[in-house]
Amino acid sequence: MTQYVTVEDVDGKLGPDWAPDAEKARFVAMTNAYLSSQRIQLPTPVPDEIIMAGAELSAAAADGQLYAQRTEGVMTQKRVKADTVESEKRYSDVTAYGEHAALPERVQFALALIEAYRTIPMGITVGYGYGAT
Repeated sequence: MTQYVTVEDVDGKLGPDWAPDAEKARFVAMTNAYLSSQRIQLPTPVPDEIIMAGAELSAAAADGQLYAQRTEGVMTQKRVKADTVESEKRYSDVTAYGEHAALPERVQFALALIEAYRTIPMGITVGYGYGAT
């Protein structure tokens, strides 16, 4: 797993109170695992956008939202009636509003920050202007 951010990076972006000290290393490890799954082409030094994304993801992990599963989205209505018993539920398909709509706000923000650094699977990254004088 690639190390995109450290506890010190996250403390620098969010301040020292974003999580209990004893849990910070675990939350940052969860963040680095999540970022590793995003196929990021990592330049050196690590860009500020990726560090900020890592801070947001670490905070989401501390809130229990980084790997949380969503089962309901924007509310709609469903009514069921059997004899004299009637039940109504309001719910929606979480995929109805785009790929990332059901993700927590911090995770969506982080994904937006890293988008420019993601590689296309089975694609070739071509650099222009290298070595040109």
